[in-house]
Amino acid sequence: MKNLLTLLFIFSLTSYSQNNVQQVEVVKTDTQIEEFSKQIGTEEFKLDFLDLLVFPALSVGYEKINDSSTAFGTTLFINLGGEDSDWNDNLAITPYYRFYFLQSEDYGGYGVFAEVFTKFAFGDAEVYNDNFTNNSIFPAYENENYFDMALGLAVGRKWINRKGFTLETLFGVGRNLFFDEESDSGDRSAASARLNISIGKRF
Repeated sequence: MKNLLTLLFIFSLTSYSQNNVQQVEVVKTDTQIEEFSKQIGTEEFKLDFLDLLVFPALSVGYEKINDSSTAFGTTLFINLGGEDSDWNDNLAITPYYRFYFLQSEDYGGYGVFAEVFTKFAFGDAEVYNDNFTNNSIFPAYENENYFDMALGLAVGRKWINRKGFTLETLFGVGRNLFFDEESDSGDRSAASARLNISIGKRF
C-alpha cells in the first residue's frame, strides 16, 4: 500500500511539472548576429542567371555586409549579344546601398531589402538626326554611342542557407539623368529598369 501511494505521489508531481513547462524564446543580440554572420562570411559574390539566359549578358555582383541590417555593393553588366542584342547598354556598373528587414536578425544581410542605386551605363542606340535628308517620309535615325547615369530605388528578397549560399530576387527602376527627349527619341527611354535573379556565395 505504501509503494502504491509513493507511485501516485510521483505521478502527480510529474503531471504537474509537465503542465507547467514554459516556452523559452532565445533572442539573439546584435553581437551574436554579427559573430554568426562572420562565420559564414561578410562578403558575397553572385551571378545573375536571368541576364545570362534572356539577353544573353553577363551580370556579376559583389556585396559587403556592414552589420545585421545594412550592406553595400556593386554589379557589373556586360552585354554578350553584340549588334544583334535588343539591349542598348554594352557595359553598366551599378553601385548600391541596401537596408535589410524582417529576417535579417537571423543571419545578417538576409530577408526583404530596399536599396538606393546609381547606374553608370555605356552603349549605343538609335538617335534622331535633324541634319539627315533623304527622300524617305520616315524620320532618319542613326546609331550613336552614349554614356548615361541613372539614380533609382529597388526592392527585393534574399535567402541564405547555413553553408552561405544565397538566392536573390530584385526589381528596381531609375531615371536616366542625361536622357534628352528630343534627340534620344529612338530606342532609348528616360527610365532604367533592373530585374535580377541571382545565386551567390558568402565568404
